[in-house]
Amino acid sequence: LWGESDLADLLDVCRELNRRMTVISRILQVSGNPIVVLENVTGSQGIRADEGAVWELPEDSKAYLLDMLSGGGVRLHIDYVELLYRALYDLAETPRSAFGDSGRNLSGTALEVEIQPLVQKVQRKRRVWDSVYRRRNRMLLDLLERFGGMDFGGVRRTGVIWGPILPSDREALVRSETALVHAGIHSRRTAMTLLGDAEPDAEWSRVLEEREALGEEGAALTP
Repeated sequence: LWGESDLADLLDVCRELNRRMTVISRILQVSGNPIVVLENVTGSQGIRADEGAVWELPEDSKAYLLDMLSGGGVRLHIDYVELLYRALYDLAETPRSAFGDSGRNLSGTALEVEIQPLVQKVQRKRRVWDSVYRRRNRMLLDLLERFGGMDFGGVRRTGVIWGPILPSDREALVRSETALVHAGIHSRRTAMTLLGDAEPDAEWSRVLEEREALGEEGAALTP
């Protein structure tokens, strides 16, 4: 009814990751409680692996602890876990850098490029929700005008204003928009919207009112 979750593609990878983690946990548990191996011994009766115990073994026999960490066997499991994590990041379109751990020092521009898959995913989601919110707003305005006693003049068209996906340098953005407004490329309302003002028309009206008030005040002070 509500579509398919984004997590559907991740379930199999997560299950496999849980299985591999369980295997590694068991290996470490056995390594912490090692198994005693006796060679050339016909029986183990009377042999206890207590602290400080002394064993009497037949000639040509030996005893040692089974080391399950030798030979790099655990490394294979860890490498496989890393591959699962990489598949998880790729399927989720969420790079490791999004969690604050890129594993290396990156500049702001390089980090922004690396995190582009997540940015593009958010943009796709926003495009879907844009139409949903506009439709919802249209229905709300229609209901308010028909049953709420409000008059919107038949206006049904609304827009959705999203915040920035990534942190931005506001000072640099202000300088850029100031230059674009002075060059006649952007209007003041567009600049206000890009700077995060939710109601640029109302803000511009207040700016004009202040200018008018300051102009009248200046005229009154002029001898």
